[in-house]
Amino acid sequence: LGENLKIVSTKEGSRFVNVDTTTSQGIKRAEGLKLVQSGLADYIVTQHLHLAAGLFTEKYKGRLFTIMRDPIERAISLFHYLSVADWEPTYDPSLATMSIEMYARSDDRIEYNWMTRFLSNQIEGDLTQEHLLIAKETLRRKCLIGFLEVKGESMMRFEKYFNWKSNGSRSRECVERFLDWGWSNKNSHPPIDVSSEAYKLLQMKNEFDLELYEYAKQLFSEQESLFENNNN
Repeated sequence: LGENLKIVSTKEGSRFVNVDTTTSQGIKRAEGLKLVQSGLADYIVTQHLHLAAGLFTEKYKGRLFTIMRDPIERAISLFHYLSVADWEPTYDPSLATMSIEMYARSDDRIEYNWMTRFLSNQIEGDLTQEHLLIAKETLRRKCLIGFLEVKGESMMRFEKYFNWKSNGSRSRECVERFLDWGWSNKNSHPPIDVSSEAYKLLQMKNEFDLELYEYAKQLFSEQESLFENNNN
């Protein structure tokens, strides 16, 4: 990766800064090299939200943005996806012979209240109302929210807020592919009956995330005011 920050390009034309913010070690390296202060990165992608917060300062602040999905739909989709995605580290072929109800009953395989855990930094252990409040406050104070079900509107908000511009036909094609569900990891699967036992189990195991999701809808509506005077 080198000792200094620089922009590298792929054969496909994508451009990246030579740091890996998907690992804790990479984030620490980015912090030491003052990634944010360098101005080289337009945005940072990471699953280590709280550790990555150390990249920013009072002078160099950041803004979260995310595409959210109904927690039950996400759990169902993840179940089907991990049963076939042999390129993923969490691939589990045994899921292919398991019913969604069996999956929902398991404690060692199913992710539950993932959004609340992620935002409150409580990845393991029991959750309380306090963790839910932390997650809500993180969304309210730090996050520009989008939703998968209205991804066109969500993308428009991101583009306006961050002043993103399409750089040629390739970048616009990438955006259109995202909006039209044309991504490589898309995985079609049948829906489940909302009155089924499996659905009820998933609801029970994701009660914090369901409340958080409804709160995010409220914030999404409130954030519309950020764009009322910017219709161009």
